[in-house]
This record gives sequence, structure tokens and C-alpha cells, in this order.
Amino acid sequence: MTAEVDRCIEEYYAAFRAADIEQMMRLWGERPDIVCIHPGSPRAHRGVAEVMESWLLVFARELNIGIEPKIVGRHQTGDTISIVIEEAITRPGDVAATGTILISQTWHLLDSRWRLLFHHASHGRRAAPSQDGMFVPNAGDKTRH
Repeated sequence: MTAEVDRCIEEYYAAFRAADIEQMMRLWGERPDIVCIHPGSPRAHRGVAEVMESWLLVFARELNIGIEPKIVGRHQTGDTISIVIEEAITRPGDVAATGTILISQTWHLLDSRWRLLFHHASHGRRAAPSQDGMFVPNAGDKTRH
């Protein structure tokens, strides 16, 4: 299971970092019930066309950030893998990660390949600025709900 999860995540981040819509959409199941939610998104994107459009909007923005994913949870039941990832985000000018994005994904074995069915990403904690205005790693350990 670990190797399968790791391969899925590697392919996902390769597509994300390259802003490659074709590579990204090859990871998704070609089904009307797939769902994608991006941080700050006003709604869930459903179906292949909406999910692809949502990724095109993400890729159109400047993605000049560092992303270090860490799998913090995983579970497999038969042909389904659920994954929880915490991404450490480093922005230009930061000396260390200053924020996180929390990801949950569900992958399902379709036609002998693992395909993404659900992706939900939301903002995690953001480091608080220090007195001189620089962001301090691990200072943003408080979250609002």
C-alpha cells in the first residue's frame, strides 16, 4: 500500500509543480461524480469539465511557492485509498515554511490504475509575523475554526 500511495502522490505533485493540465487530468477518474475543492474556493467543482477548469484557474496563478508534502494519514480498503497530507508552504522571501495547506484525497482503482476521485484542500495555520515583520516558523500554531 505504501508504494501505491507514494506513487500517486509523486504523480500528483509532478503535475502540480509543472502546471500540466493534461498530466493532472490523467490522474483523475473520468466520472461525473469526481469532486475537487481548492483553498478558498467558493464551491465544490464536480465532474471532469469543472474539475479541469478549476485546475486551469489554479495553474493560471503564479505558483512561485515551495511545497513540501507530508502524508499524515492513509487508509486502504480494497480498491480505495484515502490520504491526508499536510503541505508546508514557503513563499518567496521566507526563510522557512510559513504556512500549511491541508489536503484530503480519495483514490480508487479504475481500469488497473489508481485514479483521483476526491480532492479537498484548505488553508491550515499561517505563521505569525515577528516584531520586525518577518514570518517566524512554528509561530502560527493556533488555528481558527
